[in-house]
Parts: sequence; C-alpha cells; structure tokens
Amino acid sequence: MNSIRRRLTHRLGLTFVVLLSTGLTAIYFSVRTALVDAFDGSLRAQTFAISALTEQEDGNVRFDFSADFLHSYGGEHPRNYFEFWDAAGTPLQRSPSLGKADLPRFAAGPTPRPKAWNLPLPNGHAGRAIGFTFRPKPTDEASPGVPTPAVILVVATDRGELDETLHGLLATIVGSGGLLLAAVFIAVPQVLRRGLAPLDRLGEQAATITATSLAERFPSADLPAELQPICQRLNGLLARLETSFERERRFSADLAHELRTPLAELRSLAECTLKWPETRDSATDRDTLAIARQMETLVTHMLALARGEQGALTAHHENIALEPLLREAWQPFAARAEARGLRTRISLSPGTATVDPVLLRSILSNLFDNATDHSAQGGDLAVTLGFSGTAVTIRVTNAAPSLIPGDLEKIFDRFWRKEDARSGGRHTGLGLAIARTFATATGWTLSATLDHEKRLTFILSGPVAAEGQGSGSAR
Repeated sequence: MNSIRRRLTHRLGLTFVVLLSTGLTAIYFSVRTALVDAFDGSLRAQTFAISALTEQEDGNVRFDFSADFLHSYGGEHPRNYFEFWDAAGTPLQRSPSLGKADLPRFAAGPTPRPKAWNLPLPNGHAGRAIGFTFRPKPTDEASPGVPTPAVILVVATDRGELDETLHGLLATIVGSGGLLLAAVFIAVPQVLRRGLAPLDRLGEQAATITATSLAERFPSADLPAELQPICQRLNGLLARLETSFERERRFSADLAHELRTPLAELRSLAECTLKWPETRDSATDRDTLAIARQMETLVTHMLALARGEQGALTAHHENIALEPLLREAWQPFAARAEARGLRTRISLSPGTATVDPVLLRSILSNLFDNATDHSAQGGDLAVTLGFSGTAVTIRVTNAAPSLIPGDLEKIFDRFWRKEDARSGGRHTGLGLAIARTFATATGWTLSATLDHEKRLTFILSGPVAAEGQGSGSAR
C-alpha cells in the first residue's frame, strides 16, 4: 500500500541515519585527530628534551644522559625508546629498552623537521615514533671552525593507552548512534501519527458523508494551515454536490408533478371510454392526442436538456445574416402577440454572426414564446438586434410585473415557473433552460435582467462573423 506515513517514516529515518552517521563520523575523526596531535606533541617534547642532552666536540658526539634519565628508558616492561645515528647510518646511541634491537631510521628522512609515524615496537606492541635530523650544539671546549656533524634521532613510545582511548571513543560513538537510531525509529512513527491525526480525522469524516448528509461541512478552524486549503475545497465540492443533488431532487419532483396531470387525464379518458363506450366522440380522441403531444413535448425537451448538459450537442457554425433569421423566427408569434394586445417593437440592424442557425432558431423560439405568453396583457414587447465591435447582441424585452429580482436566480432552472403561470398545460417550464443550454452549446451567452420598471430583458450575445468567410442564408 502506498502510504504517506510509511514513506515519511522511511525518508525521515534514512535522512536521520545519514545525518547522524555524518555527524558522529566527523566527531570521531575530530576527537581522534586532537588526541593524536596531543600524543605527538608529548612525544615531540620528549624528542626535543633528548636532543638537548646531546653535544659535539671536535666532530665527536657526546651524550649527557644521567642514570635516572636512562632508567626511564629501560625496566622490565619498557614503554619508551630512542636511538641515534650519524649521517652515514652508524648507530651512535640507543636506549636500554632496545637492547640490541634497532628502531627504523628511514622514516625520519633527511629533513630537520620532526616527522611522526606508527611502527611496531621491539616488544611487539604498537607504537608511535618521531624522528628528525639535527646538529648537536658544541661544548665549551670545542675547537672553533670544526664542522658540526648531523645526527638522526628517533624517539618511540608505546601507544597502547592512545589506542584504548580511541577504541573507547569509537565504541561510545557507535553505541550512542545505535541508541539514537533506535529512538528515532520508535519516535518518528509516533510523531507522524500525531502529526497526521488531523488528516485521519478528515478522512474519517469524509467517509461518513452520504447523499443524505451533503449539508455537512468540514471544520477548518482547528486544522493545520496545510490542510485548510484542502478542507475549503472539499467544502466547496460539497456545496456544489448539495446544489446539484437538490436540483436533481427538485427536478424529479417537478417531473412527477408535470406528468401526473396528463397521466390522470389520460386515465380518466380511458376509464370513461371503457365505461360508456356508446358516448365516445371525436373530442375524446382529440383530447387524448393533445395530451400525448404535451407529454411528447415534455420528453423531447428533457432529452434535449440531457444531451446539452452531457456535452452531446454538436454545433455547426455558419456565418448567418441575422436580420432575416430573426424576422422569420418572430413570424409565428406575431399573431399571438397581436391577440394579447401587445405593443410590439422590432428593431434589427443588418449584420452577420457566427452561430449554429438551427440552435439559434430554437433559442429565439423559446424566448419569443416566453415573451408573448408571459407579458402583461396589453404591455410592451421589444426585440432588438445590435452589433458592437466583435460582438452581436439580441435583446428580448417584455413587461413582467409579477417578477421580483430574486426570481432571476431561478428563471433558467428546469420546471421553474412563477406560481401564477403554473396553470395551463402548454408551457412545461423547460423553454428557458433549453435556450441557455443551446446558447452554451453554440458558444453564445444568455442572461436575464429586471429593471426598476419591472421590464424583463433576455440578452443573447455572441461573436460577429469571422472575416474572410461568406455569410450564409437564414434557413
């Protein structure tokens, strides 16, 4: 399982291992260098002290060693050693601890600068030595002008205590590092578990949300700053889902309401025909046909809405001359507007636009149908077509005294109709929803405004015809 907690544990553990190993290694080598330097400093001081006891007189080297001094370089278990050579490599003096053995001379080299190195001692122990070349100071009785011979001195000592100290340091560092690593691999999962607890709680709360509890929201006040954007987006998602589910529930209820009446009428007509077949006349068949057509219109509109919302509508754009198309679309509604006493004003500017003519006709038909049937009796109705730059705007305005500004938020909803307009079976409450869906499919926008004089205006906007393309004819 791809777990964030597991990945963080492994990565944090690996990072701490690398950092701890690097740090402890640096500490070990720093302390080791300091201890070896201190050890070499002591050995160097000892070397200089021995060289200070060496003198020369007339080309001969003399050693002024006391018995007590030599005793420190002897004994049953010697630890310290020294040996002198002349420039030709002939041994001149050695410590009693060496017996007949010799110390390595070659490591000292020809340089007068002291040089330190590790070596095996005659007793088989590990040791450390310092060697350098120097010229002994002349005695008071030495003849002037006699050259001072060069002497090689190597001083060695047992480094057992130094090695024990270094081994103890290494053991301490390794043991401490192991304990720290064990503590880290115990503590890191606990820290991560506590640190990721808000995320676990968020996941648990998300798991409890169902279609019936979409009104719940994730509390973000107590969450870490990193989770607050996620929580806010989840709350936004829940709000959209709640709105969508509520719209679907309302749609289902409205659909049942819309179908209940025609189905009841069909059932009543069928029962009457079966009960009194001798009274059946052509009016019954006409009523049945009208109800069937109403239900067919409802289903057709629902299918069109579903296709539009699923993105299944394909718009075939053409450059269309809009003025003749609008006049043609308005023609079927002119007589109805006149019958209702509407004062109609049609103002159309010539021009072309890029649009699907079939979808545009359907949009205009729904807008004109809404305007003629829902305008106030004897009111004004205006249709205007204008061009501005790269945009074309079609406005359909009618008097709507029963509407309030809050109705504009619902006017394009499916099955929404003002209460006083819900009677009568010709309108299904889907026309404006279909008009907006078709407008979106063809790349246009449809909106509505309501001014202070209660005049409702539908605004349909889109692009003018692209240059270099011929305009089509209204179909």
